[in-house]
Amino acid sequence: MGDLGLVLAASDGGATWNRQITNTAAPLNAVCFTDATHGWAVGGAGLILATTDSGATWSAQSAPSTAPLNAVAFSGAIHGWAVGGSGTILATTHGGATWSKQTSGTTEGLGALSFIDATHGWAVGAEGI
Repeated sequence: MGDLGLVLAASDGGATWNRQITNTAAPLNAVCFTDATHGWAVGGAGLILATTDSGATWSAQSAPSTAPLNAVAFSGAIHGWAVGGSGTILATTHGGATWSKQTSGTTEGLGALSFIDATHGWAVGAEGI
């Protein structure tokens, strides 16, 4: 449990893993990269972290929710979503510069999501959601 906020990265196909500095002690639950340099990690209390340098540095992004976030997905460089507790869905159309709440129609926790483009996606969660 001493590794909250831990991100590991490899640049040699996974032979060697190195710690990345996230400057958070919050638990991280998921990570998504859209290319070799741009990525996001999500976790407890609505935490969203972003990197533009392959994970060498991470910065917090403002999220309009304090629900724990369980998954993050992007359909390209600018359209992204994060899901989490209490039916939380957050969306960005600015590469994570700003996030807004979306209505999910449930109060059940959402644990995973996938998008095939900027308008077609799925989220799954507790109780068969």
